[in-house]
Amino acid sequence: MTDYDKIETVKNIIRELLEEIGVRGDVEFEDSITKGLIFNIISPDSYLLIGRQGATLHAIQILVQALAAKRLKSQEPFWFTVDVDDYKRKREWYLKETVKGAVEQVKRTGRPVALEPMPNYERRFVHSYLQEHHPEAESSSIGTDPHRKIIIKLKK
Repeated sequence: MTDYDKIETVKNIIRELLEEIGVRGDVEFEDSITKGLIFNIISPDSYLLIGRQGATLHAIQILVQALAAKRLKSQEPFWFTVDVDDYKRKREWYLKETVKGAVEQVKRTGRPVALEPMPNYERRFVHSYLQEHHPEAESSSIGTDPHRKIIIKLKK
């Protein structure tokens, strides 16, 4: 099966899913050097597909990956991201800005800063982003899901 066939298969899975749940929308495809393969759902009902803190979108991602693995029957993994109206891209930008602000506050006050509770995949993103872009600071997670949050402080 060619890459084109795989891409069309995933697009069709997403379209079928949208039809099955009664949500209008279409699928755009992007092959990003930094982010990989992205299937972006464009829908006037995007809020239904995103859910609170992206929980519904996360479930859609898992479902589409499982359906694709079953249909493609490939031995090698086919990695891709499902997004809705660029929610994940916008959310990453927001998280980066939040981390920048928190690091500045920590530098200014010398006191740790707690971020809002967030899902595990967003916490992983924040931890990685902080390590890569703000080596003067460190992060740790506290609490239990769904209230688990990140604490940012200066390295000793």
